[in-house]
Amino acid sequence: MRLAVNGAAGFPILMPLWFMWADNSFWAAMKPTAGLVQGLRRDGRCAFDISIETPPYKGVRGRGTAEVIDDGLPVLKQLLQRYLGEGSARFQTWLLERSADECAIRITPETLTAWDFGARMKS
Repeated sequence: MRLAVNGAAGFPILMPLWFMWADNSFWAAMKPTAGLVQGLRRDGRCAFDISIETPPYKGVRGRGTAEVIDDGLPVLKQLLQRYLGEGSARFQTWLLERSADECAIRITPETLTAWDFGARMKS
């Protein structure tokens, strides 16, 4: 997922994040010192894009409101399982050793737009 937030200088901040869908929201995890998290604490309005970069192109984008939750370790663990599974044990250990202050980001969508160019790209 690419997440865009309003930065302190008035320019958007855009960052790719691991994400998951649960409880009618998108969830991500990040360090509280990240500019993206600081931007969300100032202004929870955001936009997102989840799409594939190979044909046939398809995805979903929208905007919503984000909430930063201080205890992000449970979300981080679920994201590690989703994206790495049982592999990359060293990388997972490295991430978890640095996760004491990890926060979760919950994005509640307000608008969603989906597209799928599969039918147009068959030929």
